[in-house]
Amino acid sequence: MTGMPAMLSITAMVPCYNEEECIERAYLEISREIYRYEDSEILFVDDGSTDGTLDIIKRIAREDPRVRYLSFARNFGLESAFTAGFAYASKEWTVQLDADLQSPPAELHKLARRAVEGGYDAVFAVRAGRQDPWYRRLGTIGHQAVATRILGIELPVRASVFRVVRTVVAHKVADCEVSTPYFLATLPLIGARYTTVETAHAARVAGRAKWSLGKLFRHAADLFVGFSYRPLALVYLAAAVAAVAAGALTLLRADVRLLATASVLLHAFGLGALALLARYLVRIMRGGEGLPRYQIREANVPVRPRDDLYAHRHASTGRAAPAPLPQTGNLP
Repeated sequence: MTGMPAMLSITAMVPCYNEEECIERAYLEISREIYRYEDSEILFVDDGSTDGTLDIIKRIAREDPRVRYLSFARNFGLESAFTAGFAYASKEWTVQLDADLQSPPAELHKLARRAVEGGYDAVFAVRAGRQDPWYRRLGTIGHQAVATRILGIELPVRASVFRVVRTVVAHKVADCEVSTPYFLATLPLIGARYTTVETAHAARVAGRAKWSLGKLFRHAADLFVGFSYRPLALVYLAAAVAAVAAGALTLLRADVRLLATASVLLHAFGLGALALLARYLVRIMRGGEGLPRYQIREANVPVRPRDDLYAHRHASTGRAAPAPLPQTGNLP
């Protein structure tokens, strides 16, 4: 931490989902680094875990007054978890860390130093020697290349979710009413200054990775459709090319087998175009449905009524209850 002021105000925000095998070790390693700063705290965001993760977090919070937590009513997803974390971080800066410790907490000082000394609003870690399966490494490279080079989406290239962000700026991103929440793509749109720093990366300490090929594909699709209309332009261009090719084949009185093949390809293209249009319709519907990004069932911090699943019960305290009240008899 050489050169960093001990008075730096910073929140260590840790999203977690079914991480009972990792969470205690994560607390010990994160607290050892973050508590070097006098004005610091740890904020766990439990994304609706179904194992013992929340019980462990609550025990830690009872023993350490600098530990705060939010627990969702169900699994809302990683984007929702760190959106809530940024919204409820109370310090000047927020560092996002993994419960599985793949982003070593000791590396957070590099990010904080770069942010403070360079006057940046956000500094993202670029993972050196990334310890992830090949399909995750390849998927990240591929979808970021498509996003930035083909679709014109501005992103911090090779950036990970290990990052230090000025909290007031993170609040702005969290409050953006976008149909597809995506922090990496939203941050540049509000004009925030950002950069990247290379950091170490480690293998998962325990438990099971939560990212599957299907999730990676959906994550990329959300980025492409949520932040660019170029896929539609590409569909129009491909349709024009297909129409010209079909006309040429007809004029040239092409072989029946060739025409049949062309017809199959055109139908396949048409189905793909319909699927893309449906994805954009989902984007429009998401933007207008008015559903919350997350709902908090339990917390040991004051919770805004709009985020509190039981706000009608807790209006007098301004706090999400430690546990829901029991229901007896018939519901009204």
